[in-house]
Amino acid sequence: MLSKLYCTILVHFLFFNGLGQSQSVELVRDIAYPNWLKSEDYHTDQTSGITFVNSQSGKKTFILADDLGSLHRFVILEDSIFKFYPIHFSQSVIEYFKDFPKLDFEEIVYDSYEDKFYLSIEGNTEAYADWVGIYEIKFNVSIDTLVEIQKINFHPEEQFLKYTAWNIGYEGLSVDSRYFYLGLEGFLSGKTFTDSTVLFIADKSSKEIIKEISTRQLGIGSITGLFCDEDLSVWLLDRNNLKIFHLEFDEKLNIISSISFNFEPVIPNYTNLNYVGSYESITMDEEGNTYIVDDPWRQFFVPPENILSQLDEKTIDNFKKHIPIIDRLKIKTKGAKCGPGNKIH
Repeated sequence: MLSKLYCTILVHFLFFNGLGQSQSVELVRDIAYPNWLKSEDYHTDQTSGITFVNSQSGKKTFILADDLGSLHRFVILEDSIFKFYPIHFSQSVIEYFKDFPKLDFEEIVYDSYEDKFYLSIEGNTEAYADWVGIYEIKFNVSIDTLVEIQKINFHPEEQFLKYTAWNIGYEGLSVDSRYFYLGLEGFLSGKTFTDSTVLFIADKSSKEIIKEISTRQLGIGSITGLFCDEDLSVWLLDRNNLKIFHLEFDEKLNIISSISFNFEPVIPNYTNLNYVGSYESITMDEEGNTYIVDDPWRQFFVPPENILSQLDEKTIDNFKKHIPIIDRLKIKTKGAKCGPGNKIH
């Protein structure tokens, strides 16, 4: 098994409301990452969602969602040996999806508190509001078939739909024991995103939206992934600014601290070389390892010739096939070892 060594990326530390004392915190990358989301001839495509399910006998199990309408069971062995298994749809699920203009899966979340799964789907066509939403889904025991799906009705509905648009929905989704956290991808101005977005918090039982937070003062430009490591503690992926944020809330759902980390997309096996990354989901395993996945931006994913000329043929082929990339990071405080359990509080 590869030893858990890490190379430091880049860090930025920030507290709001004059909270606490400054502490040195860094974001580090596992030396065995990043990697391509492939194994032999099997690979994912336009992967936009990842959620950790469990760890058993040294095997870490995840589910991946592609925004082309596919789901995969993803198993990691010995840190970086990958296995993939397609998840099929039951006939009832196929029937449920038959009128969707596009199966635009953007985020998948496992709720370990209630042993439930949720899937965020974006809406397409002029009737996007009919399709955009959060769906509760169920798998069979072996997680090889999606057997049930039901749309969740958040209310007020007009607030839930207020900022959605054609191909703009909730790319960030997470849950703790009491709340849903719904992160809008961002606001478009013409063909470009603006400098902020919104985060909704909804009561888990009633599905009522009880808090709306603008991210402008937090410096968050987009929300493309969310993960709760415990109650009132949210990790947020900002694709547009290439940052990971950690937000903590009080009991009234006010933000009491925010820490942000910059990260840099690098090429698997060529960590001295960069590429244009488009990271769209974040999750953590039971050891506190943080995983982010790249939904390749086809227009810019393949590096320019001056970079390609430094790569081997297999890596070039992976880029040209637009195979997604997964990275694994760890948050640690200064002086702490890179083992499990290093958390920020």
